[in-house]
Amino acid sequence: MLMISKEAMESVMALKEKLSDNGKKTECITDLEKMIEIKDSHLYRADCGSCCGSICGLTYQIDSEMGMLQKILDTLKSDATEEAASLLESYITFLQENYRQEHPNSW
Repeated sequence: MLMISKEAMESVMALKEKLSDNGKKTECITDLEKMIEIKDSHLYRADCGSCCGSICGLTYQIDSEMGMLQKILDTLKSDATEEAASLLESYITFLQENYRQEHPNSW
């Protein structure tokens, strides 16, 4: 199981709060694009080290996350804010199931 930093989880939870405010849609889109960019960077780094067998699972997981984030972004851009919020909840559940907390009791 991978670890997730407190800051990374806080940014996802902050996005969840922002989604409930229609005036922050542009900010949410920017946040999602930045998250995708970061995951893309992680995927690139994992691919560079793909000579190790255990990296394949990591690249699959990061790729899956990027797909989820892209779907949330596309949904938000199509003005389906409630659906985007539901997809974000699914993403949060994914993180909680697949990552261990860097600092216990921080969620």
